[in-house]
Amino acid sequence: MLSRKTSILIFSIAIFACSALCVQKSFSQSLQTSIDKKSILIGEQIHYELKFVLPNTNYTIEFNLPDSFPHFDIISKLKSDSTDANGHYLVMQRIVLTSFDSGKWALPSFPIKITNVSKDYTIMADSAIINVGYAPADSTGQLRDIKPVMDVFVIDNSWMYIIAGIVSAIIIFILLYRYFKNRPKKAKPVFSSSLSPYDEAMQSLKDCTKYNLHESAEIKEYHTALANIFKKYLSRMNRQNLMNRTTGDVLLSLKQANANEVVPMIAEALRTGDAVKFAKYISSDAEHKKSMEDIKAAIDMLEKIFKQNKLDKGAV
Repeated sequence: MLSRKTSILIFSIAIFACSALCVQKSFSQSLQTSIDKKSILIGEQIHYELKFVLPNTNYTIEFNLPDSFPHFDIISKLKSDSTDANGHYLVMQRIVLTSFDSGKWALPSFPIKITNVSKDYTIMADSAIINVGYAPADSTGQLRDIKPVMDVFVIDNSWMYIIAGIVSAIIIFILLYRYFKNRPKKAKPVFSSSLSPYDEAMQSLKDCTKYNLHESAEIKEYHTALANIFKKYLSRMNRQNLMNRTTGDVLLSLKQANANEVVPMIAEALRTGDAVKFAKYISSDAEHKKSMEDIKAAIDMLEKIFKQNKLDKGAV
C-alpha cells in the first residue's frame, strides 16, 4: 500500500493537471474564429479573424503567426484589443491572405500563447480547408466586354472655350490698335519725288508766295519753308540727308562740293531764317523778298554747277 504522503502527492498532481486542463479548455472555448470564404479564385483575398474574450486585462496574448503558410501568402495582419461595457477584455487578430496555387489546401493551425500571473497556456488555432481555383470557362463562345458598359456623365465645357476665344480676340484687337495708333509715322523719304530736285524746288518756292507776311506766325513759317526748300534740294543732289543740319553744316557742305561762290549768296538768307525762327526776329518786306531771291539764285547756280560736274565726270 502507498504511504499517506505519497497518496497526498499523487492526489495533488492529479488535481493540478485537471485544473490546468480545465483552464486550457476554458481558453479554447473563449477563442472565436471566422473565415469569410472557403472557396476562392486565384489571387482573391481571404479574411481570417481570431477573437478572444477574457475576463480582465491581466492577460497577454501572443499570436505566433508564421511569415507565410504553405500555398498561401499573407497580405496583412492586424492585432487590436478593447474592453466592452461589461469589463470583458477583447483581443482580435485579423489576417488577410491570398493564394496563387490552384487546388485544395489546408490553412494550418498555429499556436496562441496566453500568459497570466507568470503562467503560460498554449492553445492551437483552428485549421481550415480552402479551395483555390480558376474562373469557370465560358462554353457559350460569345464575346463579352472585359467590364460592363458604364454611364459617363459628360460636362459640356464648350462655353468656356468660346468665352476664352472672345476674350483673347478682344485683347489681341486692343493690342494691335494701340500698336498701330502709337507707332511713329514713317517719314516720307527725302529723295522720293516725282519731280526732279530743281523742278521740286521751283514749285515749292512758288508755293511760298501764298504766305501772309503781315502775320508774325506766317513770317516764321515762310523763312522755315525757304530754308527747308534749299536743304532738300541740296540733299537730293548730294544724295545725303541735310534736313536736320544747322546753317553752319549746310555752308560747310557747299564748300566741300566746290560751290564756294554760292556760300555768300545763301548764307544771309539762311541766317535771317534762323533769327526769325529762334530769336523771334521780325524781318522786313525787303528781307522777305531778298531771302526768296537769294534762295532761288543759289539753287539756279548750284544746278549749273552740278550739271557741269556731271559733264566733267562723263568726259573723264
